[in-house]
Amino acid sequence: MQQSKKKRRLEIQFQGESGFDASSGEQQGVTRGFYADIAEALVSCKHCQVNCPTIGTSKLPMWIPDVDNSGEVIIPTPRANPLSILGVFPYPLGHTSPFIKDVCKQFHLIGRLFAASLRDGFIFPLPLSSSFLFLIQHVGNAKTIDFASVDEPVSKESMVYTPSIIDYNMELVLNGANLPRPGFFGGEVYAFETYICNKLDEYDKQDLSEQELLCKREELARNTDFAKRYLGKNYNCSFEDFAAAKKFVDPLCPYQNECSYPLCPEGWQRQLTIHNVREWVLLAKRFMLLDGVSMQAEAFRQGVDDFFPATSLSFFTSLELQREVCGEADTVKKWNELSVRKLFKLDGGKGANEARVIVAAIGGEGGVSLSRRFSDSSPTFGYLVKALTETTCIKRRQFLSFVTSLPIETPGEIEVVPIVNSSGEFLPTSLLSMPRANTCARRLYLPKFDSYEAFTDVFWAVVREESRFKGFFEWRGP
Repeated sequence: MQQSKKKRRLEIQFQGESGFDASSGEQQGVTRGFYADIAEALVSCKHCQVNCPTIGTSKLPMWIPDVDNSGEVIIPTPRANPLSILGVFPYPLGHTSPFIKDVCKQFHLIGRLFAASLRDGFIFPLPLSSSFLFLIQHVGNAKTIDFASVDEPVSKESMVYTPSIIDYNMELVLNGANLPRPGFFGGEVYAFETYICNKLDEYDKQDLSEQELLCKREELARNTDFAKRYLGKNYNCSFEDFAAAKKFVDPLCPYQNECSYPLCPEGWQRQLTIHNVREWVLLAKRFMLLDGVSMQAEAFRQGVDDFFPATSLSFFTSLELQREVCGEADTVKKWNELSVRKLFKLDGGKGANEARVIVAAIGGEGGVSLSRRFSDSSPTFGYLVKALTETTCIKRRQFLSFVTSLPIETPGEIEVVPIVNSSGEFLPTSLLSMPRANTCARRLYLPKFDSYEAFTDVFWAVVREESRFKGFFEWRGP
């Protein structure tokens, strides 16, 4: 990227629309919406594969695919660390994968967007796992990836084990606490390590005969409590039965055969058992936390380097990057009446006062309408607060997307403006005065409502429909 382009601020204008972003201040809703739309697309199942990487589709294996109930979105999930914040983590790929080149290009783009949003003070609401961000911060010893030189796609039949093309000369950057949490996709690796492997280590330290040690191992393998207690399943299943379908290949691939990426030479021919589980866990951890995701992390760093040195990311902790850039620090789930009221401002602030002065100075007739505002005790404003307090987290995020273009809390208050006529009279709801929003100004326009039931019926219907445009659709009346 040319040096001059690195310094340019990213600003967005919609084709066919008259509005555009201001270069500073809070009037930047369109650009905020651009980042939100890209982030949403990057975790959509229309873009991402949700099964074992399969040839013959345009979808890419971007993330470990925990999917929501609708089957349309890959959802952020926790790591094994109980203090971890939800996030998406890359699907591990071998460097001979037919998808690795295109996936790395996507992560290069993500790195660019991440850097641009950090530089310009925007939220890029892609819910990246802090574990992946930590890996990104610490893969600086990796060789630069030339995407053009990455191996051409190989057929399933020629899939063979080969060491990573990136020489790290170091141990794992991440540890077992960064694996998927048991109960989520891929969580069995952590469960094997913390329960089965730790028990085996305990047995080895005891003064047991070979026969006693063998009996202990077999008893551990056949304990039918394993699935319920350590995998979060709702059924009984022993380690032995659960591992019967596992080979020394990509632990996330459901096929577990020669089409799966091997963890060791001819890994698809090696069955996972209680006797080799410690070796399997070491190989699986290395694949999932380093070898299978290192190229994605380095591609991300190269994207950051297009804007500023990626080493600058070390000035932040991975949690700070996750919270401040990805916006994973909001409290939407914890909203109550007090926190909802703090989201809004009713007086319009300095800009509204200046507008009233200008209108009065030129003898205009709009001063009265500009001066009319809801008060903190206005019934309509109370209906808004009650609706947001009582509704679901999904609807709260739809509301935020409708008014600010982002489905998360971001700095700045939302201005609530009554819809009035030229005489300053509050207009009741009608086809000509429906709730609407201006995301660039973080402004919500509301007509007057006579009851809470009428408010919720109209308000949520408008939010649901208009949130498809995230407040950008230019209002021209019915």
